[in-house]
Amino acid sequence: MKQSVDAETTGRFVSGCMYRSSEGLKCAIGCLIPDELYDPKYEGVQVKNLPMEILDKIGLNQNDYLFLSRLQLLHDTYQPDEWKERLKDMADLYSLEFKY
Repeated sequence: MKQSVDAETTGRFVSGCMYRSSEGLKCAIGCLIPDELYDPKYEGVQVKNLPMEILDKIGLNQNDYLFLSRLQLLHDTYQPDEWKERLKDMADLYSLEFKY
């Protein structure tokens, strides 16, 4: 596992994580954004503040924002070697089955 970051943009955004990196990596939310709707101007924008066109296209509603915001925070705050435990905690919080 690897975070979606670009060396030249790290520090420009709070966490340095990006929806899409120049290496072609996508973050937990970036993988949900269809290619035809992605725009680099969305980098640094929290999922809850993305344009409604994108959120509608990927089938999100207001109830999904908190879940995805938490997922984005987990992804952007913790190192990949910590994700498994944090994702398990999140699964417990939402009563989801966790298989890893």
